[in-house]
Amino acid sequence: MGTYDGARQWGALILVLLLGLPGVCLVFSDLAVPPLVAVLIYGAGIMAGAFLFSWAAEVAELDISASLAIAILALLTVLPEYVIEAVLAWDAGASFNTQTRELTDETSRVAANVTGANRLLIGVGWSIVILVYWFTHRRALDLRNRINVELPFLTVAVLLTVVIFFMQGVHFLMAAALLGIYLVYLWLGSSGSAETPELAGVAARLGRLPARWRRTAVLLLFLYAAGIILVCADPFVEELVETGRKLGVDDFILIQWIAPLASETPEIVVAVLFSMRANPGAGLAVLIASEVNKFTLLVGSMVGIFSLSAGELLTFPLDSRQAAEFLLTAAYALFGLLLIARRTVGWFPGVVLLATFVAHMFFPREDHRLWMAVAFFGLAILLVVQDWRRLPLLFREDPVKEQPPAKS
Repeated sequence: MGTYDGARQWGALILVLLLGLPGVCLVFSDLAVPPLVAVLIYGAGIMAGAFLFSWAAEVAELDISASLAIAILALLTVLPEYVIEAVLAWDAGASFNTQTRELTDETSRVAANVTGANRLLIGVGWSIVILVYWFTHRRALDLRNRINVELPFLTVAVLLTVVIFFMQGVHFLMAAALLGIYLVYLWLGSSGSAETPELAGVAARLGRLPARWRRTAVLLLFLYAAGIILVCADPFVEELVETGRKLGVDDFILIQWIAPLASETPEIVVAVLFSMRANPGAGLAVLIASEVNKFTLLVGSMVGIFSLSAGELLTFPLDSRQAAEFLLTAAYALFGLLLIARRTVGWFPGVVLLATFVAHMFFPREDHRLWMAVAFFGLAILLVVQDWRRLPLLFREDPVKEQPPAKS
């Protein structure tokens, strides 16, 4: 590595470290800024924290098993989204009247954020990684022996999300089951030995440090990033809602798409960088692992935070609109899972995921969402009819397929 490249990477690290400071300073100062400016400052802080998390987690792969590293990287890159969701769930619990059981605007924002984040990661994140890899290498992305743990757990979590729609709420027993699924997934991922990852950029620079300095740097980056995200998350949500009100934008739509963009962009960027390097399967594997986190840990923990804030153990309530969003998210996720079930993913699934994601954005009404969910379930059934082996491949890899991935 040349001196220029090393200086550039250290400069990038310092720049991202500094990018998180304005949001922290704004929180602890009396400075009054317009809501839109505040959203940009706090959003930049959250993105900076997410990048720092991703770099530190990549370097941590040098010291832990590959499967566990993917799980931890996915957990840490989703932490900004988790903190925002926790803030929303806490506000929802504080606003909820346990006597009348009437739903508030705060409760709707919780469902908006978690469903929007899930669909954004699949429709934009998965598709971009698939297409970038195909256009870079002109061959299918090979995920064999990459997602054998993630795929079954994500499938089970998605099917449980369908149950949430019919229950019109997330029961605390459902939340406990989702959290249990996540813990088992994390435990299974902890097996195996550490491998030398393919690092690039800032992560490669940190990875070249002596072991003691490297581990210290990773720990400090984790703590620094967590501090920035924890400080910026609450005011970011407040200013985002205030900005939406002034612009006449529906709170539900604002929280569903704009908030996840701030937290998901660094994660998608990291996955794209993976897909362009010598270990490309790790990019999509990280995003799939992140979906496991979102469908289990994120949904399950929001019930606990909501109950803690409300002062008693409660089922998280959903109105018909929010329930429809959960059903649509489950249908879209199941369709996406079946598209990649064969584990050799060419350009076509990427185009389909991106096109259907963009298309569904034009149908915001509740009845539209239900029909879109039915359409995605129908597409999933068509995939199974066309190739019935996709269904069992959600739970196990095909041992017969040993040939190299196809060219398209």
